[in-house]
Amino acid sequence: MKQSIALSLVEGIGSRHMRKLLDTFGSAAAVMEADIEQLMSAGLPLRLAQRVASHASEARARSVLDLCERTGVRVLTSEMDAFPRAFAECPDAPCVLYVRGDIDFNNGHWLSVVGTRNATPGGTAATERVVRDLSLRSSDTVIVSGLAFGIDKAAHVAALKYRLRTVAIMAGWVDDIVPRSHYYLARQILESGGAIVSDMPPGTVIDRGNFLSRNRLIAGLSAATIVVESAARGGSLVTADIASSYHKELFALPGPIDAPASEGTNMLIRSNKAILYQSAEDVWDTLNWSAEPPRATTEAPSLSALTERQRMAYEAFPERQRLDAETLADLWQVPLWEASSLVGQLRAKGLVAVDPYKCYYKI
Repeated sequence: MKQSIALSLVEGIGSRHMRKLLDTFGSAAAVMEADIEQLMSAGLPLRLAQRVASHASEARARSVLDLCERTGVRVLTSEMDAFPRAFAECPDAPCVLYVRGDIDFNNGHWLSVVGTRNATPGGTAATERVVRDLSLRSSDTVIVSGLAFGIDKAAHVAALKYRLRTVAIMAGWVDDIVPRSHYYLARQILESGGAIVSDMPPGTVIDRGNFLSRNRLIAGLSAATIVVESAARGGSLVTADIASSYHKELFALPGPIDAPASEGTNMLIRSNKAILYQSAEDVWDTLNWSAEPPRATTEAPSLSALTERQRMAYEAFPERQRLDAETLADLWQVPLWEASSLVGQLRAKGLVAVDPYKCYYKI
C-alpha cells in the first residue's frame, strides 16, 4: 500500500503512467524497485524515471498513510480486491483512492446523477423524482455525485430521503469538504452508510483542474450517468463526455426548448450522445440489470388503506403503461379535473409516478 501511495505522489506520473507501469511490472513495489533503465523501457521519460527511482516520495507516502490510519480514512489501491471494478475499463482512472466510509464499491447498482450548480426549482424537483424512481426500482441503488451546489446537492439529499446510499466525490483531500456549507450534508451521507471519496492526497490545493479531474471519478464509478439539467456549457457536460469516452451509458432529461438550463441536456439528446430518460425502467433495460420488483416506499399504504374510489382507479390503471391525464379521465370515465385529482392522490400515496412528459405509470 505504501508503495502505491508513493508512486501516485511522484510529480508528473498521473493515472495513465501509473496504470501502464503497474501493467508492466505487476505491482507498485516492483515499480519502486526498478532502476532508471527499466522504467524508461516501460515508456517513462528520463525525468520521470529519475523521480521514481529516487524514492523521494516515500517519506511523504509514510506521512499520508499515518494520517489515514489516525483519522480512519481507508486507502484502496488497484491491487486490492475492494478497489472499484467499475474503473477497470477507464484508462485514466486513479490507482489509489482515499475513502471515508465503509461502502462496498463492488455491490449495488451504481448510478451518477449530475447537473448544473445553478439549478432551477424544476431541475431540483426533477432530480428528486429521478432518485425516487431509482429507489423504487432497487433499494440497492447507490447515487454518486459531486456534493456541489445545485443538482449535485439535490441528488444527495434525495438519496438520503429515500434511504439510498450515496457517494460524494471531492476535488481535494477527502476531508476538505467544498463547499463548506455542505459539511453537515457530508456527515449525513456517512451516517447513512455512504462515503466521501477522493484520489487527491492531503494538502492538495483545489483549483479548477481538480474539479475537472474529479468528474472522471463520478463518471467512472457508475454504470451510467444521468444528466438532469445543464446549460450549454458546464461541468456536467464534461462528466457526460468522460462517461461516453469510458463507454458508459449516458442519460439526460429533456427540458423546454427555450430554457437556458436545459440547453445542455437537450443537446445531448438531440445529438444522440444521451438516451432520453423517462423512468428507472429505461436505465435497467439499457444496462440489462436483472429485474427486481419495485420497492414500496415506507409511506406507501396497502390497497386496503385506500378509499373505494382510489382503489378502483388504481386497479383499473393498466400495468406497464404510461397515460396522460386526459387518457385517464376517459379510462376512469370521470371529468379531467377529477382524474387529475385522483392521480395526484395516488402519487401522494406512492402508488403512481410521473415522467417528464406528464404521463403517469403504476409503481
